[in-house]
Amino acid sequence: MIGKVDIGIFDSGIGGITVLRELMKSVPTGVRFHYFGDTARVPYGSKPPSEIKKYVHQVFDFFRSLSVEAIVTACNTSDSILSKEEKKSLEVPFFSIIDPVTEALKNDLPINSSVAIIGTRNTIKRSLYLKKLIGSDNICRISQKACPLFVPLVEEGVWEGTLAETIVRYYLRGIKRFAPDYLILGCTHYPFLLKPIKTYLGEDVKVVDPAEYVAREFKAWIENQQNDVDSTVVFYVTGEVVSFTESLKMMGFDNAKIDSVKHVDISSLEEALWQTR
Repeated sequence: MIGKVDIGIFDSGIGGITVLRELMKSVPTGVRFHYFGDTARVPYGSKPPSEIKKYVHQVFDFFRSLSVEAIVTACNTSDSILSKEEKKSLEVPFFSIIDPVTEALKNDLPINSSVAIIGTRNTIKRSLYLKKLIGSDNICRISQKACPLFVPLVEEGVWEGTLAETIVRYYLRGIKRFAPDYLILGCTHYPFLLKPIKTYLGEDVKVVDPAEYVAREFKAWIENQQNDVDSTVVFYVTGEVVSFTESLKMMGFDNAKIDSVKHVDISSLEEALWQTR
């Protein structure tokens, strides 16, 4: 029997689990996912790009030590900052979180659609979503907004309630006035805030989660490489294992799918020595 395919997936924190869930739903068998959450250095969204690049290349080196066969980025900020050359220089396929959704929307949106994008400061500053969508004949208006407090809010486990609703209203007032047909969640943490976002913007705004699109692309790539053994995941975190595990419980993550949750020492990453405990 063919063994499981080892796949790396990474994010600055717990946000990428929204992508992991879509991947495991699309590919329920034959894969061992290695999820790297850089929880000790979250958020990436407001850090200098040079610092983020250093972190991401450390993650890539870590994945090389695991001999993964592909890498899925579950971090929009990292995806927007890495160059095409950096992505192509990897020894394995690299799955972008941004490219699949922008390609699909350019072709599939109805004529005269209006689109809004929300993301971290770095993602919005780099404007990769905007640049990829702005030439579409189907889009008549487009806007974007940075929401820097969304990631810390999600990492703290505040996904709904008064505080979440207040912060959502604060950042999305301009988006509500813009009244888009579609809202792209340009950060993988943001689906955790889906309830207050939809409550505030109303049901007429269609929310687009890029995780669904990268999962489709990944599924098309991995077909015929799988066995019939259930897909599982090994988690690696640079922060506290206990708090991360509690977050998994809050999400209702299936314990049967978790191989283990391991701590990765940042100093070992910086020294290019991979020590897990």
